[in-house]
Amino acid sequence: MVDVSARRRAPEMRLGRESALTFGGIVVNAGIAFVVTWLIARGLGASATGSFFLLTSLFMITTSVIGLGSDTGLVRALSRARAMDEPSELRPTVGIALRPVIILGLFLTGILLMAADPLAEWLVPGTDAAPTLRLLALALAPAALTGILLAGSRGLGRIRTYTVVQNLFVPISRLALVAGAVAVLGTTWSVVWAWAIPLFLAAAIAAFALRTQLHAEAGPAIPPTAAERTVLSRRFWSFSLPRGGSVILERALDWADVLLVIALLGPHAGGIYGVVTRIVQAGNMLEAALRIVLGPRLSSAIAKEDHAGADGLYRQVTQLLILGSWPFYLSVAVFADVLLGLFGPEFTPGAWALVVLASAMALKNTAGALQTVLLMAGRSTWQLRNKAIQLVVLLALAMLLVPLWGLNGAAVAFALSIAVDTLLAGYQVHRLLGFSTPLRSIAVSAVLPVLVVVGGSFAVRLLTPGAGALIQLAGLALVLLVYGLAVRVAYSKGVLPHDRHDA
Repeated sequence: MVDVSARRRAPEMRLGRESALTFGGIVVNAGIAFVVTWLIARGLGASATGSFFLLTSLFMITTSVIGLGSDTGLVRALSRARAMDEPSELRPTVGIALRPVIILGLFLTGILLMAADPLAEWLVPGTDAAPTLRLLALALAPAALTGILLAGSRGLGRIRTYTVVQNLFVPISRLALVAGAVAVLGTTWSVVWAWAIPLFLAAAIAAFALRTQLHAEAGPAIPPTAAERTVLSRRFWSFSLPRGGSVILERALDWADVLLVIALLGPHAGGIYGVVTRIVQAGNMLEAALRIVLGPRLSSAIAKEDHAGADGLYRQVTQLLILGSWPFYLSVAVFADVLLGLFGPEFTPGAWALVVLASAMALKNTAGALQTVLLMAGRSTWQLRNKAIQLVVLLALAMLLVPLWGLNGAAVAFALSIAVDTLLAGYQVHRLLGFSTPLRSIAVSAVLPVLVVVGGSFAVRLLTPGAGALIQLAGLALVLLVYGLAVRVAYSKGVLPHDRHDA
């Protein structure tokens, strides 16, 4: 006789192990990204760092345009096909996802190669940036394809491939090349080249991995009929294209405030604010890990109409997000000036902006993985509308507040736009889709981060007035160690609720 309760617990336990593996890779990625940002800021200064963020932000937005939402579409489509035992759909779906991306990528690359000279003069006048823009143009298609190919591996349940390529190979290669560029050449353009070069090899590795995995899952290639391909294409792109619009808006949201600061206050202020936003984005590492693991499982549960299982996954992830991300954001808020001082004294004016953004991100994660639920439930058009509203709110508030409050105005504008998006997505997930997280579970999960991390962090600041950054950060490390032990004890004693339907 099968133990039903054991069957229900198994997905959550597996989720934890896979999340730990993915989280480890993302921690490495985030740590290296922090070091890369530090190298650039210390080696180039705030103004040149602003130019670096300008070029790379435009690169990321353009890459999102090329991707057309195919990465999330593949995760959802392949995991659904596996859940419904339809292996014949795997290979054709990958082909449907890749062909338009390759065509669009080649088209935009050709346009940017021809327009590099006038574009360089417009973006960074007075510099010889055209060769760098041409390299970035050539890297656009590999960057987009890497994300889509690795999404295919995720949809097939091969999360390890994503971790190794995206979170280890690319950042480690990037760190080595950027460190060499800063040390030897010390120019913005050499750093951008070093940042982009690993993307070419990553695309080749991801393609080889996905081809091998498809052969293992789907067997020999059997071309679908024209009618079958039409059905698959319609199903795939009806979801992916709205998601592609959302991704473009998300990348625009990631960088719009930085670009506005550069436009309104200059590259020096843009460099400071860019460092602030990169520190805050490092806190997304747990959410990213859980999203990578949760997405295929949530899609599978929804495809099987297992609402109780899907709701349980959502509750578990919400608890993990509070316990895991709040310590990061709260400690960043308390030690904002200390962290920015590591990049140089010219970056410390961004301290209050860092406090605002870190606090906003902590509150956002309290709502759980709302975006993943919307996407895996097939509501990409809802998310597209939400992101469009958020971007309008951000641009309107930033245009008003940045001239008044400078960097702090940009941070307040972004924080309020996050609140708008979270409220919209929360209403849709909880009221329209029927997912839930009891307030008691949220409150219990939030107690330890507030008491231990906030209390301990303020104690460190009060006990080490005037101490150097290393001493204060060592004190913070001790606080986080105590917090980790407290969480473990709370779980073992049953104080923290596990993912149960009555939690």
